[in-house]
Amino acid sequence: MIDNVSVNRPCINVCLDNPAESLLKEILAGLEEEGIPYELKNMNFTQDEIIKIAYEVSEESRMGIAIALKNDRVVLHYSKLKENHPLIDMRLDYYEKRKARIIGCNAARLYKVMPFKSFEDTDENQLGQQVKSAVISALKDFNLNIS
Repeated sequence: MIDNVSVNRPCINVCLDNPAESLLKEILAGLEEEGIPYELKNMNFTQDEIIKIAYEVSEESRMGIAIALKNDRVVLHYSKLKENHPLIDMRLDYYEKRKARIIGCNAARLYKVMPFKSFEDTDENQLGQQVKSAVISALKDFNLNIS
């Protein structure tokens, strides 16, 4: 019988230290959505160490990719980059679930050599643009009726 722990299967490493559960769930959903396996690694690290940890764990991954998540901060790193220059280093509010999912998708797309999803293409932004357009249109109509 083969022990899964000793087998270094190709996957994206996801390092966790007290992660925001809502963000973690969406990051993992993004990886799953793109069909790329991941391995969770519970670790202890500080906010100052998060980039270094993400880089080191990306080097351990056969895919060369790692995500580190501590509280609301997310770092996506690729082993071919310089240690101090991760692809993504951002803090997310707990309600920014769509952005968290996009980070997971983009980690997978990095491995698949596919174009990244944009944060600007999120549903929230599209809704915001629709609301903005509707308000501008209403204001123009209002101004025309007053003249």
